[in-house]
Amino acid sequence: MSTASFDPHSLAAQFSAPRARIPAAELGVPSGVSDAMAVQEIFSATLPAAPVGYKVARSPDGLAVVGRLWPLALADDAVVAEFPWRDGLKIEVEIAVTLASALPPRADGYSQEEILAAIGSVHLGIEVLDSRIEEGGKAPYLLFLADRLGNAGYALGPTVPKDMLALNGEKQLVVRLGDQTIYAADARHPAGDVMAWLAGWASKSDRPAASLAAGEIITTGSLCGAPVAQQPGLLTVELEGGHTMSIRLTA
Repeated sequence: MSTASFDPHSLAAQFSAPRARIPAAELGVPSGVSDAMAVQEIFSATLPAAPVGYKVARSPDGLAVVGRLWPLALADDAVVAEFPWRDGLKIEVEIAVTLASALPPRADGYSQEEILAAIGSVHLGIEVLDSRIEEGGKAPYLLFLADRLGNAGYALGPTVPKDMLALNGEKQLVVRLGDQTIYAADARHPAGDVMAWLAGWASKSDRPAASLAAGEIITTGSLCGAPVAQQPGLLTVELEGGHTMSIRLTA
């Protein structure tokens, strides 16, 4: 159990410092989701105005939550995005969307049809997971949420057909790190529905007024669990249907 008192500015500074992972016992734990998100907001205030991206998720007690994606690399056929590697780093292959029109908070939420109509493009993407907390996802959940749900970067890849938003195990996904295959199985979302966590966030009436703005990038959850990248190197994703992308993990 942590004996440190919670202060959002102090915690944001600890998460921003370039240092080794910090034991949870040395960190002040937020008392609720709003406190955890306050830490994210302090961190986000130091970032450029664009691009803006978030990962959507669901808390253990069923609440819709998000984590800011940063650094966020946009698709570029001529450049392979690079992210720093260290022991314990994990990756997730995901489907992401960009919003062509805003979905401002409203009391009655949004239907899936309304959300689909607001989506401008659908992409393959790769998230890099490297928590600033020593225990990672096993830390107190609100502390992990304040740590942007472990995000350490995201690469937005090539566009894919919009019907990928209905993907649930019908296509094979292969992930290779150098010459090692670290995932080869069905592409399957943990909720059984690629749209589930986005729909939950969109219909959360008390989310920030500026959230889900036009141009925002949202990544929807892993299709391959979270395999460990055991060494640096070129990570390549192949999703059945000819959809591929790569990132480089650098030592």
